[in-house]
Amino acid sequence: MTGEEPEYVEVTCQHCEGAGCCFCNTKGMVTVKWPEKMCRHCNGVGCIYCGYTGWGGLKGKFD
Repeated sequence: MTGEEPEYVEVTCQHCEGAGCCFCNTKGMVTVKWPEKMCRHCNGVGCIYCGYTGWGGLKGKFD
């Protein structure tokens, strides 16, 4: 691999499948820590731990 890995990456919201919803602020994408992983609590279905986006390691509002 060349260069540095990114700290965060954009992935498709699993709740709306990219259409845009209230959980991804109508963008269809969410920012998660690299490497991206599905939520370990719900396996991508959506729960309170992943903010119903299906992804683990969501970037916080103040990060």
